[in-house]
Amino acid sequence: MRRDATERELQAQTNPNHPPHDTADEPIGPGKIAALIAGPVLALVLYLLPAPAGMPETAWHLVAVTAWMVVWWLSEAIPLPATALLPIVLLPILGIQPIDDVTPRYGNDLIFLFLGGFILAGGMQKWGLHRRIALFIVRAIGSTPSRIVMGFMLATAFLSMWISNTATAVMMYAVGVSVIEFIDDRIEDKKLVHNFGVALMLAIAYSASIGGVGTLIGTPPNALMAGILSDSYDVEIGFMQWMLLGVPVVLVMLPLAYIVLTRLAFPMSGLELGSVRSVIDDEYKQLGRMDRGEIIVAVVFGAAAFFWITRSFLGLPIDDSGIAMTAAVLLFALPVGRSQGFVLDWSVARSLPWGVLMLFGGGLALAGAFDSTGLAQWIGDQVASLEGINLWMLIFVVAGAIIVLTEITSNTASTATFLPILGAVAVGLGVAVPWLTVPVALGASMAFMMPVATPPNAIVFSYERMTLSDMVRAGILLNICSAVVVFLAMRLLAGPVFGM
Repeated sequence: MRRDATERELQAQTNPNHPPHDTADEPIGPGKIAALIAGPVLALVLYLLPAPAGMPETAWHLVAVTAWMVVWWLSEAIPLPATALLPIVLLPILGIQPIDDVTPRYGNDLIFLFLGGFILAGGMQKWGLHRRIALFIVRAIGSTPSRIVMGFMLATAFLSMWISNTATAVMMYAVGVSVIEFIDDRIEDKKLVHNFGVALMLAIAYSASIGGVGTLIGTPPNALMAGILSDSYDVEIGFMQWMLLGVPVVLVMLPLAYIVLTRLAFPMSGLELGSVRSVIDDEYKQLGRMDRGEIIVAVVFGAAAFFWITRSFLGLPIDDSGIAMTAAVLLFALPVGRSQGFVLDWSVARSLPWGVLMLFGGGLALAGAFDSTGLAQWIGDQVASLEGINLWMLIFVVAGAIIVLTEITSNTASTATFLPILGAVAVGLGVAVPWLTVPVALGASMAFMMPVATPPNAIVFSYERMTLSDMVRAGILLNICSAVVVFLAMRLLAGPVFGM
């Protein structure tokens, strides 16, 4: 079933004009039916029970709505973005919040930052710039087996900082398979071929997830966390500010993943791959020279990245979302030539992941209601008695718990569920909110052990020689490493970066 889902993902990513089969054609298992019923039943039971002492009635009703959404999000009883629309329906009906206060959350400025990033990524994919960047990096670094793996990791991580982790993994998967097939035809020791193939596939998946940590647009949990902090706690996290934390995490996690894959889990000493360079060279030569459309996308992308990074230093009268949308509008407005039209036309909108934007909106709406109903204040008051708890131990527990949870649930859904709660806990403990919310965003991207944990994991699991034990063996080591890295990032960097 997971491999079939991966085939649909590959089809959708490589040919946006032919979307994957509608999931309505798939049989609905008893687990989903149970979750579908359990969500509203649990909400009804909670709604009818009296509110705990000191909690406002509207806040208790919000708890019921939250429980419903959590059950559906974690079980994926219906599509995640559809669950994210429940606040628009339920909050006004139950008298929790008027609809005029709910719907603006779905138009938060950080949603437009992500939308601009999606459109930029669409331009890179349409004109093949992402593939050129990836092959250039692999070509420059790869020669020995371990260096080829390193080249794929660097290329994948860099691209994942700017475009969808899933799209990056799909593209690099295709290149990686061609390299593995070339080696398989020429090497007799199939154990070494297996180790190289599995290491390369997992390197692609893990690097896609790790690279996404580097920027606010790299992965949905980052932007969702920034949106909730801005919307509910007046804490602004700029693009460059996040990179000061995210990029060091990437620079530490990538070498750790490389060591785990090539030295510990899948050693490949004795494998000679001198001739594989010709495969990568051929792939690169097939791209030909950069045409006008690709050049325009490269210039616009480079300018957007430059202004994202330098905006605070230059004192520009525009925020990160404005830069993203300026870049997006330019791609629609700049012509390639009379016969070729513009760099992008609106057909690219059909392949944009609008559901992710709705998921952001749902998370922001939930967090906003936590604040307006007094639920956040009530949670804070309850945990105030834990004031003596060691903050560093709590941060480590939060990071570890999210890493474990996101192995079996959507990372964005897990983030949307726990950010409002941990924000309230931070307020109750009297500590700056980022101390407990940033580890959630970081930990949500560190799922390496299960195929269902992330789309990149699922994509590379379709490699026919990979087994679940292969992924678990490497992933469990990286999960442990990532919990430590997130903790150290918070201990050493978060204070200076966020002024805490």
